[in-house]
Amino acid sequence: MDTYINNVTTLSRRLTPEDIRPGIYIGVLWENHQVFQPPCDAITFEAPKSVMVPCLNCSDGVPRRVLSICLPFVQVEKPDGSLESLDTRRFALVELSEEFGLEAFTRPSKRNRFDEDW
Repeated sequence: MDTYINNVTTLSRRLTPEDIRPGIYIGVLWENHQVFQPPCDAITFEAPKSVMVPCLNCSDGVPRRVLSICLPFVQVEKPDGSLESLDTRRFALVELSEEFGLEAFTRPSKRNRFDEDW
């Protein structure tokens, strides 16, 4: 069985919400979490401040295909066929090359040996 390996290296490009369009492949670079910073001074009590913290572990590396857009929300499809809605205010998104996205969406999935049709 011949396996084609692409030796071309491409770079992903960070997207602004206006750059997102149906049909492109995107990835999650990081997810922003809103946390409250406790006051450091016990003498002068201040209200807790909200701080946005980027979480790099929240990016799963799974390519997604953009289906529709209603900013700030983006409806995407994962390679397994499941749908997901991403909030562009919460996620940092990157555009992936078409070859990279197609590789995830067109490669046949490995069948479980316990499947009934096997």
